[in-house]
Amino acid sequence: MNENGSAIPLYHLVEEDSGNVIITAHEINGFFVESDSAESEEILIFGSARGSVRLGKDLSDVELRVVNLAGEAIGSYYIGRVGLRSMFEGEGSAGRGGFIATFYGYACPYAAAGAIWRQWASGSPLVRGGWMEYPAESHDSWLHVVQNSWFETGRAAKRYGAGEICVIDGRRILDESSFYCELGESVNGPGGYFGSTLDGIADCLTFSRNARAPFELVWEHSSGARERMGTSLAASAVGVLREFGVEVTLR
Repeated sequence: MNENGSAIPLYHLVEEDSGNVIITAHEINGFFVESDSAESEEILIFGSARGSVRLGKDLSDVELRVVNLAGEAIGSYYIGRVGLRSMFEGEGSAGRGGFIATFYGYACPYAAAGAIWRQWASGSPLVRGGWMEYPAESHDSWLHVVQNSWFETGRAAKRYGAGEICVIDGRRILDESSFYCELGESVNGPGGYFGSTLDGIADCLTFSRNARAPFELVWEHSSGARERMGTSLAASAVGVLREFGVEVTLR
């Protein structure tokens, strides 16, 4: 809420070609869903239209943007066609009205992403290992937000840090997703991205060749971490890093 008691928009529905904001919303229900139910026919958009919209008429070429307190895009989803079916009035508090819509089955299969986006948009500084505030089953949602925001805010798949030694804390690695979160932060700082797959790591290393010299990666508490994420994946990740000249030390 702002100082006037109004809800601060977290989302903009935008006409992609023109960039015109159609609807601003502080909450969207039904878009971030569990991966085994990645289709949602009813979307509740808690917000208001910037101009006139026609109920029952589809909006086309729509992008859903996640915005921070300054109104700057920190994430985005291309939705395409959006159907505005009806409006609803708020109950119990101001600003709770909005639209009942359909994204025609398109949804984001990362259930915790909405809460994570709200944290990222709040203006509070990101801290190392922030995903550990969430249960292990939500670490893939954190990784999704990391990757989406990294590219939306204009950064490339490469190393930006200048330090010669990067350190992974294996105690933070509970699964495959948290490994990629920890790797990204060890190389590029809190909220940093350095791949979300083995191919993604290779891409980041490829595009880092001319920007930064090979670095050393020290993996602390590696034994338990490699078991939790899967020994085969851990061995492959280390292999990719070493293939591109990264000196990997396991401790």
